[in-house]
Amino acid sequence: MTTHQELSGSTDEQLLERMISTYPQRFDESYWNFFSAHVKSRLPEQPVVIDVGCGPGLFLRDVGERFPKATLYGYDLTPAMVEYANNAAYTGAKPVTTIHNIATTPIPLPDHSVHLVAITATLHVLDDPLAVLAEFRRLLAPGGLLLLYDWTRSPLQTYLESRTGVFDDSPEARKSQFRMFPFHNKYTTEDWTWLLERGGFTMQATEQLRPTFRAFLATVSV
Repeated sequence: MTTHQELSGSTDEQLLERMISTYPQRFDESYWNFFSAHVKSRLPEQPVVIDVGCGPGLFLRDVGERFPKATLYGYDLTPAMVEYANNAAYTGAKPVTTIHNIATTPIPLPDHSVHLVAITATLHVLDDPLAVLAEFRRLLAPGGLLLLYDWTRSPLQTYLESRTGVFDDSPEARKSQFRMFPFHNKYTTEDWTWLLERGGFTMQATEQLRPTFRAFLATVSV
C-alpha cells in the first residue's frame, strides 16, 4: 500500500504537524453538524468506535467528549501519529491507538462488536477498498454505522486553492500539490456511492461538506 508520506514526500514529523494544523479545517462546524444530525442520535450511550487512519487522535478526542462512556480505538500506519495520540490529554473517553495496517491485517476486534467505523481521507489510497469494506462489515454490530469522509473529484483550480485557501505558486508547494492531485481526485461521488453499495452497504445520508470532501453515512445492507 502506498502511504501518504510516500505520495507527498513528507517525513512522519512533517505529516503529523500538517494533520494537527489542518484538523480544524477538515473537521469544521459543517462536519460536526452532519455528525449531530445523522450519527449521534443513532449511537448508544456507550458506543464502541474505531477510527481507521486515526492520525494524531483528534477525531477520537472529539468523539470522546461527546460520548464520555465510549470505548475508542484508533489505527494508523505512522508511528509518530500513534505516539502523539497515546500521549495526548483527553477530557472525555481516552482512545487506545495502535500501529496497524488494515490493508494486510484484520483489526483485532470481535465480529459485530463496533457501533461506528470512521475512516477519513484514507480509503482512496488503499489498493482494494472492497476488501476493507468487507472488514468493516465484519466489525459492525447490527445497526452499526460506517462514516466515510474522503476526497471527491474536483476541477484542478478548485483542488489547488482548497489546499491553502489560495493557489500557492512556490515551486515546493506546486510539486507536492500536483503530485497529490491524481490520488485525491480518483473518486467521484458516484464512484464512492457505487463502492459502498457494491461493498454491502446501504446509504443513509451524504453531504458535500467542503468543495473537495464529502461525507457518506451507511449501514450494512440486510
